[in-house]
Amino acid sequence: MSLSGTLCSGAQSYSHGKAEITREMQQSQESHKLWQPILHTKPSHRPHFMQQTVNSSSRGRVKTSARKRAKISFPSGYRSAAPDTDPAIITTIWREVATSNMGPRDPTQSSRGKRRDKVSPIGSVAPPSAWTLGQPREETSTASEASTTRTRKDVAAKITDADFAKTILKSCGIEIQNRGVNKDLCKVFRIQEQNLPMDSKDRLKSYREMHTLSIWLDPNEEQIRAEYKARQVQNSNEAEFSAYALGAFFLDEPRSPWLQEEPGSECWRSMRMLQFVQKPAEDNQWYAPPFLQPSEKRYLWDIRPDCVYYVSLQAYRSGFRPSVRNHVAVVQGRAFSPYLTIEFKKDEETLTAAQHQVTAFSAMTLYNRYLLKKCALEMSRKTWSGEDKDQMRHYGISFTGSTWKLWITMPKNFETWDGCVASTIYSGDCCTVAGVRQLINIINDIHYWGLEIHGKSCKKDIAIKIASEPDADKNDITLVEDVLHNTTALKD
Repeated sequence: MSLSGTLCSGAQSYSHGKAEITREMQQSQESHKLWQPILHTKPSHRPHFMQQTVNSSSRGRVKTSARKRAKISFPSGYRSAAPDTDPAIITTIWREVATSNMGPRDPTQSSRGKRRDKVSPIGSVAPPSAWTLGQPREETSTASEASTTRTRKDVAAKITDADFAKTILKSCGIEIQNRGVNKDLCKVFRIQEQNLPMDSKDRLKSYREMHTLSIWLDPNEEQIRAEYKARQVQNSNEAEFSAYALGAFFLDEPRSPWLQEEPGSECWRSMRMLQFVQKPAEDNQWYAPPFLQPSEKRYLWDIRPDCVYYVSLQAYRSGFRPSVRNHVAVVQGRAFSPYLTIEFKKDEETLTAAQHQVTAFSAMTLYNRYLLKKCALEMSRKTWSGEDKDQMRHYGISFTGSTWKLWITMPKNFETWDGCVASTIYSGDCCTVAGVRQLINIINDIHYWGLEIHGKSCKKDIAIKIASEPDADKNDITLVEDVLHNTTALKD
């Protein structure tokens, strides 16, 4: 080898050795810093257009499953500056941690709510002991307990709840009395005071002479008894019983697309509504009974009774009909002021739900009737008379199969609203002729009361409200049969 070749070979060896020493020094310096894990991933066998980009690979590393996680290795010659651990000490520490986690803990609000929901039955919540009637709640509960109370109160009550009578009806001052005693219906309907015939057949004849309607009942009692007996033996469902009752007892008047408007078309008629929901709305003059004491649940009063009878808007003169909704609730543009509610259930197991349904809707109807009467008395500067108090009632009939109960709902007090009482005043069974006959007489008497007493008193109260205004237009507010004497007579 020549001298020049030897020099070149020595220079290359020197350069290679210097570069190797430089790399080792850099590795030694970097080993004293925080080590950076080196990720070893397998080469991709996918086509180039499916390979990961810089952004997609970073997202992919976050979503990588445990099975495909990248392996981590350390640099050659790396040694951590942390001291070696003692396996015995580590085992002792983990034992202490496990023991402390198994001990009692202060549960979070969410866990408390979940455990309470699993242990407590649905709808059964203990009433807050710090609440008293007419007094504010004392600030004795913690923030978490207050949050729990608000959460439970957000639960909406339903008619079928086992505690509906306690959480809603009782909180609104609504009581149910079911003493099982049949009352004297002639006294209930005040037959003698109205100079009506005591015999039911003669009364029906008088009803038809006063109001020519299709709702009056005079059917074959024996045939109805046989139909109910057959359904009872065949164990028919609720739909079968309700469909037959609607055709046999609860009739409807013929309808037209619109109310008649020609002069002389005013008349007293009933309007039957099936499965109609009348929700409270201030802009529609329909209000829910107020809560008189705190309740653990809220209630929307979205009641759907099976059948309700209203007074037809046909009783008003056509020029005043659009203004009726300014004073009372008007449904479907053709009816106002319900007076009879009917509810059907199959058997005794659903009897409680039927009672709640009838009671809740009757109470709401009575409350709105009470507001109209109270407003009329205040504007005319009069006090409650015996006649005014007698008008404050609502009737209901609940069916469970072939058996039925007659309900009457009346206010507890008249000067102020303190709630109401729904009482059963008669009961019977349509599997007997006597039960069928009594029910027929009751329905006829209620229809007469609903039109002749309830309907006319509602119209009179509206007329009194309007006549109390000095500049009111009184041309269209008089009744068909009853002409209000004068504005001065109304103010006497």
